[in-house]
Amino acid sequence: MKLHLLKLLTFLLVPALWSCGPDKEIVIKEKVAERVNDFVRKKKEECRESLLQSAEHIVDSLLLSDAQASLLDSLTRLRPGRPFQPAPVPPIDSLTVQPIFPNVRPASSTGGG
Repeated sequence: MKLHLLKLLTFLLVPALWSCGPDKEIVIKEKVAERVNDFVRKKKEECRESLLQSAEHIVDSLLLSDAQASLLDSLTRLRPGRPFQPAPVPPIDSLTVQPIFPNVRPASSTGGG
């Protein structure tokens, strides 16, 4: 009788245990996938930050070397030459200066009022 009872319990419990197994496996697979996605996202962020820092370092080095090269360039230290003397501008009126009223003498400017 014990043997029949044991077989009956085994027959009833094994399918019940199998039915719980896939649900747990699904939950476990979901959790593992979630953790893997989080890990991949964090690694991508770390790689992106590392790449940006490397790029910033390279750009800063290039800008610094360019600035130093322009300071050391011999052409930048030369003074510019004197500009050319402009051509003389001819006067607009070529007549000589004459009094407006030739017959009038200028008043004496002795200052004695």
